[in-house]
Amino acid sequence: MFELLFLPLTIVVMLLLLVAPLIFIYLFLRLSETAFQMVGFSHWHASLAVFGSILGSMVDFQLTSTPISSYPDWYASLMSLGSQDVSADFHPLYLAVNLGGCIIPLAISAHLIARRQANLKKALLGMAVVAVITYLAAQAIPGEGIVLPIWLSPLLAALTGLLLAGGLRRAPPLAYISGTMGTLIGADLLSLLTPGILPALSPLELHRTSPVVLSIGGAGVFDGIFLTGIIAVLLAAGIVCLFRGTCNGVRRF
Repeated sequence: MFELLFLPLTIVVMLLLLVAPLIFIYLFLRLSETAFQMVGFSHWHASLAVFGSILGSMVDFQLTSTPISSYPDWYASLMSLGSQDVSADFHPLYLAVNLGGCIIPLAISAHLIARRQANLKKALLGMAVVAVITYLAAQAIPGEGIVLPIWLSPLLAALTGLLLAGGLRRAPPLAYISGTMGTLIGADLLSLLTPGILPALSPLELHRTSPVVLSIGGAGVFDGIFLTGIIAVLLAAGIVCLFRGTCNGVRRF
């Protein structure tokens, strides 16, 4: 009798294990599309933005045709003037820019500003606030990249969007721009320009035979820039709904 009961139970567990990832993927896609609709995109444009970001996360455009293994002479001279006691040499690496984690968020942010769904001055201020804090909080992990606490950028972007919006309905677009562009500038660009970061990310003693690829905005499907924008918008919209007592009018601007 026990064996007869055990077999159906095993089948149910196996089905749950197979279905659970599909449910997670579906919820992730739906939440992502909802976030883009909240910043003013239509359903189809939101779907295009989500799938474009996901597929684009696998595409890197190299900024250097050959691996680099040291700072340029002019930059090393500036480092010496600043009394920077850091190495100018590092394990060979390629610098690249990611389509889904950098170019597409940049295009979406420019679109939101051009459509006047976000005020340019407020967006620049929000980007600056997020950029400074993420720059200070970023850590260079050898062989991996620049990492941040996963909660920092989305929460900071949502709060910045709410404080700067001047109206709760305008918070989600500002949160998206502040989060994605601020993190991209602060955690990625400014960090890479900081003396000593490239040797820290790709040290000479790194045990690899091939060059390291440092992709701006690139970390796979769950890239920090992409998730920052999604979570920041959902947080800002959630707070808007809480204060208004309804979510009516949050999606359309």
